[in-house]
Amino acid sequence: MMERIFTLLLGYLLGSIPSALIIGKLWKGIDVRNYGSGNLGATNVLRILGWGPAIITGIMDVGKGILTIFLAQRIIPKDYLFILVSAGCAIIGHSYPIFANFKGGRGVGVSFGILFYLFPKASLLTLPIGILIVSLTKYKSIASITCAILFPFILYFLEHPPQEYLIGSIIVGLFIVFRHVPNIKRLIQGRENKIEWINKSKN
Repeated sequence: MMERIFTLLLGYLLGSIPSALIIGKLWKGIDVRNYGSGNLGATNVLRILGWGPAIITGIMDVGKGILTIFLAQRIIPKDYLFILVSAGCAIIGHSYPIFANFKGGRGVGVSFGILFYLFPKASLLTLPIGILIVSLTKYKSIASITCAILFPFILYFLEHPPQEYLIGSIIVGLFIVFRHVPNIKRLIQGRENKIEWINKSKN
């Protein structure tokens, strides 16, 4: 029982590492929550600091997800339920980080890391779909929401996962959509920020 509690706590703490905040402080000495959308995610870092810091932030967020599952599978091997709950704790930690006043990102990067580690084929098929949507629409939020909805279907037909993992991927997708409710409202109002391939920020 102690191993399970430790695994859940570890997942949350790993997810709570505020990659965007760290990169903003190290790169330019700023708190990225005071700029752009205010989110601690790679997309906001892109708008504020450019592609280099954003890529580093994204890698760190994906890495949090990978590390969470890697450690969980070794602490409680073959316990699918608790491995999934640990992954969920990491996503919640990223979205509501204890190290950043519980104001985090949308959960996409850390979720991709988790799903990529567990299901690389489905993840690598979903990734170019997201890139294509961003290229066509210039809205990262539309890409994230669409991929969150599509992923369980792609996973089911491509990798035939254990039922627990399939249900887990659906829950993750629904959570990502929930986290994007403010983006959905801005899209409806025509106020959502677009992705600029060439960063023009002067911050």
